[in-house]
Formats: sequence, structure tokens, C-alpha cells
Amino acid sequence: MKNFGDFTAGYYDVKDQLPHFLRTKAESLINSEEKEKKDIKTVKSFEKRRSKLRKIFIESIGGLPAEKTPLKPQITGRIEKANYFIEKVIFESQPKFYVTANLYIPKNLKGKAPAVLFVCGHSIEAKAYPGYQKVAIDLVNNGFIVLSIDPPGQGERMQYYNKKNKTTDIKWGTTEHSYTGFQCILNGAGIARYFIWDGMRGIDYLFSRPEVDGERIGVTGNSGGGLQTAYLTFLDDRIKCSVPCSYVTSRLDYMKTGQPHDAEQNVFGIIKTGINYDDLITGIAPQPVQLGVNAYDFFCVEGAVKSLEKAKNIYGLYRAKNNIRMEVGSTTHQYSDQLRQAAVNTFRKYLRNEKSDFVTDINMKTEEPAVLNCIPAGQILESYPEAETVYTLNRKYTDSVFPSRVPAQNKKALEKNIKKIRAKLIKLLPYQNAGEKIYPRIISKDLLPELDCEKENIFFFSEPDITVTGFLFKPLKAKGALKSYILVAEEGTAGFRQQKKLLKTLLRKGFAVFLFDPRGVGGVLNRNVTQPYGNSAIFDAEYKINYDAMMLGTSITALRVFDIIRAYDYLATREDLDKKKIGLIGSRAAGIWALFAGVLEPRLSKVVLSETLYSYKNLIDTRLFSYDNKILLHGVLRNFDLVDLVACYHGRKISFLKMQNAKGCSVNAKLLESEFMPVLNTFYGAGKYNKTVNFRDVELPAFKDF
Repeated sequence: MKNFGDFTAGYYDVKDQLPHFLRTKAESLINSEEKEKKDIKTVKSFEKRRSKLRKIFIESIGGLPAEKTPLKPQITGRIEKANYFIEKVIFESQPKFYVTANLYIPKNLKGKAPAVLFVCGHSIEAKAYPGYQKVAIDLVNNGFIVLSIDPPGQGERMQYYNKKNKTTDIKWGTTEHSYTGFQCILNGAGIARYFIWDGMRGIDYLFSRPEVDGERIGVTGNSGGGLQTAYLTFLDDRIKCSVPCSYVTSRLDYMKTGQPHDAEQNVFGIIKTGINYDDLITGIAPQPVQLGVNAYDFFCVEGAVKSLEKAKNIYGLYRAKNNIRMEVGSTTHQYSDQLRQAAVNTFRKYLRNEKSDFVTDINMKTEEPAVLNCIPAGQILESYPEAETVYTLNRKYTDSVFPSRVPAQNKKALEKNIKKIRAKLIKLLPYQNAGEKIYPRIISKDLLPELDCEKENIFFFSEPDITVTGFLFKPLKAKGALKSYILVAEEGTAGFRQQKKLLKTLLRKGFAVFLFDPRGVGGVLNRNVTQPYGNSAIFDAEYKINYDAMMLGTSITALRVFDIIRAYDYLATREDLDKKKIGLIGSRAAGIWALFAGVLEPRLSKVVLSETLYSYKNLIDTRLFSYDNKILLHGVLRNFDLVDLVACYHGRKISFLKMQNAKGCSVNAKLLESEFMPVLNTFYGAGKYNKTVNFRDVELPAFKDF
């Protein structure tokens, strides 16, 4: 049997089409961003744009908490050193959301001292990581007070710590951030809001200390800490000097590396809205900023050079070009001795008005990580069972933003509800079918005796530069215009053998079946662009491509829904098929795509979902869920849950087969119907919900009601 192969049967090389498509979109948006920046000629125009971008950014991460609640700081211990001492501090950035920190204070202070917030990168020890201790020690020995805080998922703040097993249920650091970040994205927020708020509350804590001069506050960090430094620089005017290290590059240059970010770095729509790295670092302009860059880093130095030049143009408006510079170290990704020394000298110059002549001790001794623990057991969740986590806070946040459901009292009200839900989905995806003419290629035809059918290998362009593929199966003895189904599965045409039982059932009933590959699936599967990161669900090719799409203001889910509707457009042009009798079947993640496509294309006569997640809200409520990038959609729970879309099928058939919960386990059909019933009654009026909605415990091949 002929398949498409890597080159669509020799017609087009599709293995990189999706990254190329997204990069082209990014280049267009970044070109517009650069044109806009060239028009910035005055301080007033820059500050107007900065204010606008800050507002957009905060909205993109779901906003920041409305209230600065009491920090309730605790000092749990003290370490005496020759020139300084370290206080072990715990404060609450939000009620019962505990932040563990070390506060380094010089001895024999005379008056108030400048302070530096140190935000940690991706090391398991976080504030106790030797390389980060060294930065704090150099700073405190130079007269600075330093607050070093653990981020969520590191140090003493493992968000999935299992008290019973004394281990973590989800791997620390970037894996945890992206796992929890998945849930944050569903309600239109982002895990970055928790990192940023922790940092801002850390500055609040510094302000609360009588030893600290609030007019001389700096911030620095490396890698993930460089990210946090850049975000805080962008958003918090209290910062008077900033040194982000091993992070700043440019959007396009980093995109070209083909590497993924973890979730806090992937802010929805950030490329679309024109927020680039240089915008982050000019957040405190004209206050001084020094970029710490490593020449051999995966955060590519070429991008950092470009961002620095753009930032200098802004600083030039203030006649302060000397206030922004870059230190380039000759190492790979790290807060190296060279960058540490340069950071200390920058803070000396701008926060202490001293010469930049400090030389670091490269043989500095540090504490064993456990010595710096704020809690004897070394984990917040061990000692504070009532503690909030990002997971629990996000559940509460979801409840606060989920819209109320308006009951339909009559047909007119129902139609209004349907129109409203459909409009929300169109905006959410976002969706616009230009209706461009499709030029299909039927590149081969095969007879399949085992299925008593003919198979056509077909491809066409869903939109410019996006090839989609499919197998069209038609029963040999059928006559006239056939009823048909579009069949969408995660493996697409590559999983043809797995679909044989279902195909046989449908073909015997006289249906034609179009086994279809939307972009990135089956015959148009993308190569693994994140190979160094392995093939786990987190940080695989799907992850990288999806987050690139989200930074452009869309998603792979949205793009695949578009492709599926284009598949309908194609089948509707065929004279051998009945355009009024085209249905859609989707299984697992593809069931989500099918559900959305059926809402947007009302001419689809029937939709069948099999082994598909039944509720995004259930995913939010499930601490340990089955991670799947293929169903990720930013902001869906600000608009509706999946059950709310059922109303849009009024007058059509929709079937739910062996649906699954967030853990990937089947949900009993009767239980599912009972969960759906209150919502259906809300939309349709009590007892009047659409009787063409049905629930079954069977799998697709065994389902007889086609």
C-alpha cells in the first residue's frame, strides 16, 4: 500500500513546513514591530508605548493579584559569617503561598544600605546552588543586602512534593513549570504571574526591612532567573539597576535555534503584540541595565547584540546610552565568575557610587545546600500542610474567571446562546476561513481487497505553504453520491492499520471515509525539532511548535481545526459525495479538534467523539493529569467548557463514546450524561435538551449508530 513518505510522494518536503510557516508569521510580525520602533523619536512616545505593552503583558499572563496581602514574614534561623550574617526567611507572597529565602546582611552597617533581589535560575538547589550563593556572597561583602528567593518548583518549594514518599510526583524545575503551566494557560493566565508576583513581593519585603534603602534596589538572576529579572525590570519601577544574565537574546534569533522554552517564558501573544527582549530590558529606562551574556550560550549572543542596539536607541532618547551595556563571558550557559564580577561592579557603580574595581574570588567557599534551608525538612509542603501551591491557586483563579451560564427559556434565547458561544470560539481560536479555492492532487489510487474498497492518496494546500494529506476510501459497489465521514486521529494516515476495523464497518454501511492529516499529523508529521530534549510529552516537537504558535496569538489546536474545516470544503466539491451528508469523527486529542470544527462548520451533519477528554475544568481540578500538548488552548475556560459547545449542535447529531477524564481513564456514559445534564438543561431549558446527543461506553469500531 502506498503512503506519502517524507516528501509527500515526491511532491513537497513537508518535514519542516510547520516551523517554517510559524517563523514566516513571526518574521512578518517582528518586521512590523521594528517599523513601529523606528518611529519612536521622543521619550513621550516611548513611554506611551511602554505603558501600553505593560498592560498587554499583564493581561496575557492573567493579570496580577489585586491585593498585596500581609507578608507575615518569619525568621527561622541565622548563620553567622565573618563579615555578614544570613537570615532564613519565609514570607507569604499570597495567603499561605510560602516563599523561602535567604537574606544576606553585612555586619556593622552604618545607615541604610542598597539591596539586591536575587532570583534563581533552573537549579534544583535554587537559592542554595553554589554558583548563586557566590553572587550573594560577593554582593554582601561589597555592602549590599541580598534577598535570594526560591522559585516555585525548586529549592524548598517543590509544588508536587509527596510528603508520604518524601519525593516529587512531577520532576522539579522546567518540567514542573511546564506541567503546572499547562493548567494555567487553559484559563487565560500563565505560570509567569506567580514568578513575577513572588519577585515583587520579595521587593516589598526588602522595603519592609529598616536596614534597606528603598531608593537603591537592584535585581539580578541567571537563566530562569535572568527571565525573572527581565520581567521585573519591565514591570516594577522600584528597581533602580538590573543585571539579567544568560537570558536576553531576540525572539526571532531564539526561534531559529529550534529549542523550546519552559512555560513561564512562553507568554501568549507576546510576538503578535510586539513585546521583544529589548522591550523587557528598557522597562526601567533610563535606569541602568547590564546584560550578562555568555558567548557560547544557547541563548544566542547574536540576538542579545540586536536587543542591546535597540535598547540603546531608547536610552539615547534620555541621553543615557552609557546606562545600558553588555558583558560577554567566554563560557556556556551559567552565571560565570566573569559575569558575577561584572554584576557586582555594576551595582557598586550605580547603587553605591563606588569604583568598578572589584575582583571576585574564584575559589570562594560556599555552604552545603541543606545548611541554608529555612525548614528543617527542606520542603514547605512537609512542614506546612495547609500551604497553597500553583495548582491550588490556579483552581481558585479558574473559578473566578469562568463565565456564568445563562439559561435559555425559549428557542430565541437558545439561538442567542448558540450564537454567543460560537462567536467566543471564533475569537478564541481565532478562526477565519477565507474560502480560497482548493486544488487537490489525487496522486495515486489503490484497490484494497481486504476492505472491498478503492483508496485515493490525496493532498492539497489548506492555506499557502501548508500541505495536508489524506486517504479517501470508497466502497467498490456503491452508487450515486455517497454519504461520508472525515476521520481524524492523532496518528492520521500513518496509523491506517489501527483504523481498519472502523473503516470496514463504515465501508460496509456504504460510507466513504476520508482519513485526514491536518498539519503536523500522519503524512505531514513534523520532524522532532527538539531532539536534544528527548521525546517526552513535555518539550517534544509538539510542545515547541505549539508554544511558538501561542506566542503568535494562536495555537496548533486552532490551526488543525482550520485544516479540518478545509477538509470538509474539499469533500463538498466532489460530485461523488453527498455534500449534505458529511460527518466528522475524532478520537482522543483529535476529538477536541473535531468538536471545535463541528461548531464552526454547521454544515457537518454529525460529529462523533471517541476516547476524548470530556472537560477542561476536570483537567484543572486534577492534580496529576495526563499531559497532552495537542489539546492545549489558551483561555478556553474564560469562555466555556467542552459541554457548553453541545448546544451548538442543536438539530444535528453528536455522540460521545468512551470519553475520558484528565487522567486518561474512561468515564462511565451514565455518569458523563449526569454531569452534562445540568449544563444541557441550562442551555435548553429543563428536560428539553437536544435528544440527538447520546453517550456510549463502546469504542468506535463497535459503535453501530452511524
